[in-house]
Amino acid sequence: MGCQAEKRERDVATRLLDEYRQAGGYADTIPEIGRRLHDSPAVIVVIAQWLTELEDRWPGPETEGRRLTRLSLTNALNRTASRETTAIPALISQFDYSKAISPQVRWAAGNVIFRIPAGRKYFEELAAIAADRRFGTDRQMVVGWLGKSQHPDAAAVAADQLDDETVQGHALDALSKMRAQGISELVEPFLTSKFPWYRRNAARIIHYDQG
Repeated sequence: MGCQAEKRERDVATRLLDEYRQAGGYADTIPEIGRRLHDSPAVIVVIAQWLTELEDRWPGPETEGRRLTRLSLTNALNRTASRETTAIPALISQFDYSKAISPQVRWAAGNVIFRIPAGRKYFEELAAIAADRRFGTDRQMVVGWLGKSQHPDAAAVAADQLDDETVQGHALDALSKMRAQGISELVEPFLTSKFPWYRRNAARIIHYDQG
């Protein structure tokens, strides 16, 4: 890394930590931001804004420093306080094809979306990600989120992913959580899967469907 790039990285880190602390955050380093267990809504808003605008605030290619910062900010949104803030749009923005984002970060963003979890109002955007096979395994937890979405179209989106080996398990899990109806024939082949998780969820779905 050249001297100019190193200076840019230090400047960005300083600005980020300054804004974070002004909002009430207590971490001393960027990695610590992602490891804190609790943050206030004000801190979450700052983190979400930085994550959304990271390319503008830190221009250039996706360096290792920017990737690790992105991952830390993503993990920092995995908080109960994120539910009613701009955290979900910030996480969804990590599935933007125009951004040079690593699979690790995209998977982490989906995991946070699943765990918060995102509300039903984000269904259209998240269903599009769940159905976009270009994301491969990166979208696994978004597919899993369908089971928490309480949206009437969620089962159809999840069922459509059953022929994709990269997300089959998460689709089955989502369908099991939804107690999806009318899909016994689709899931019967998974009763003999080599994966116990697949077999268990397939059996549950058929039980609910025939019950």
